[in-house]
Amino acid sequence: MSLRAMGSGIVPWRLPPPDTYASSDAYGAAIQRLYAFSETPRTSADVQLGRLRKLDRMKTLLDLLGAPQARFAAILVAGTKGKGSMAALLTSILEAAGYRVGRYTQPHLYSYRERIWACGRYVGQDELVEEAQSMEGAVALVQRAASELGPLTTFDAGTALALLHFSRVGVQIAVVEVGVGGANDATNVLEPILALIGPVGMDHTSTLGPTLTHIAREKAGVARCGIPVVMAPQESEVQRTIREAASARGARVFEVDRASAWSGGSPCMGRFTVHGPCADVADLQTSLAGRFQRENVAMTVTAAQLLDARGWSIPEDAIRQGVASVHWPGRFQTVVTQPLTVVDGAHNGPAARALAATVRECLPARPVTLVLGMTIDKDAHAFMEEVAPVVDRVIVTRGRHQRSTHTSALAEVVRRAGVEPRITPIPADAVEDAWAITPTDGVTLVSGSLFLVGDVLEWLLGRMGMRGQGSGARGQEPGDRAVRGQGLGDGEVGEP
Repeated sequence: MSLRAMGSGIVPWRLPPPDTYASSDAYGAAIQRLYAFSETPRTSADVQLGRLRKLDRMKTLLDLLGAPQARFAAILVAGTKGKGSMAALLTSILEAAGYRVGRYTQPHLYSYRERIWACGRYVGQDELVEEAQSMEGAVALVQRAASELGPLTTFDAGTALALLHFSRVGVQIAVVEVGVGGANDATNVLEPILALIGPVGMDHTSTLGPTLTHIAREKAGVARCGIPVVMAPQESEVQRTIREAASARGARVFEVDRASAWSGGSPCMGRFTVHGPCADVADLQTSLAGRFQRENVAMTVTAAQLLDARGWSIPEDAIRQGVASVHWPGRFQTVVTQPLTVVDGAHNGPAARALAATVRECLPARPVTLVLGMTIDKDAHAFMEEVAPVVDRVIVTRGRHQRSTHTSALAEVVRRAGVEPRITPIPADAVEDAWAITPTDGVTLVSGSLFLVGDVLEWLLGRMGMRGQGSGARGQEPGDRAVRGQGLGDGEVGEP
């Protein structure tokens, strides 16, 4: 098959147009200003000091904006992996129950607007500009107090913008993904009515601490007196730490058990049943593939039943409808059917473990070519230890993000994992190389970073005829510069 014919079976997805296609100069300028907050390099000491003052800084900013977070209920979603999927699932369930829902997640794939969803749609370009402009006076006052509060970061400003938007459009409840950790995260300025803590693993160790106990204690900081905390299956050390920390805060923990959370069907397709704390919910189906996604569904069904018990009416049919209709790109997503191409944003050891399990379960006995790109703050060794047994060949590439790992360094990690890689620096070229060398019954898997996934998705939009060629088009040099709309200062690249 010729390369021209390859990639013809592209499967559409639903996202706002990439920021590189944005038609509004004012929107582009607003995004530039958001990213400018985190352009100045900071030492580890600066980062730690900034984290300790973050909640005071956020409270000050939100008070100056009229406390928009006080006008709606909120749910916090913490954890090392699965946060975005759980936020998307719970949002979908609440919408199916008839509520006006806001959702705040990060990072995005190729448009900043992906981060902010309210009342059934992504924030508009003009709306984002309006919110950003309305914040300018308050932002200036907080920046003048930087010696006491620390300087605002991109994530601080983006979080405040999202909360302001939720308030203005009248959401009743917001599902908010924590950025890094929990206790000292900008989102923890909220007073949640419920919290979820997904699987916790080793990530952001320079910020959260060197052990699972340190990290788990930070994640447990989202617990509040009298509110339920839904906890995913965890390692014993993490489980014990979260239980103790939540109990000390007066929160009750509801644990989802891996062995009994769901039954029926396969992790890849078919109908299944979740065994919730209040009742079983049968006849569920979802487009999200993998055993870990079944656990994410169990987490959100548990959350929905607990909300229902606390007065938020969520019928069983709404749970079923919400789980079935959720759309969350970049998570074991089939983007091309011929040749079969899957993208997944796994970028740390725990997520790579889940990815490897999903490959075994959903793509058994198929030869896999991995197109790999990662950012420098991620543990590439831990990632490759998990995925090396399920891939047959690896093509190392480098995305546009300024913190993308150089191909030579990443290739050495791949060699240590027992695979001799091919190096193709430009993501688009790497995918086409994978198509050329993968057997007809094989799979091209793009993973290692949500930013790389975003680059590839944007390039595929170009193949579908959208204006421009998007990220990583042939001949475009990747890396080595800050790229607007590529998520500086979010939960993946580690600016707390």
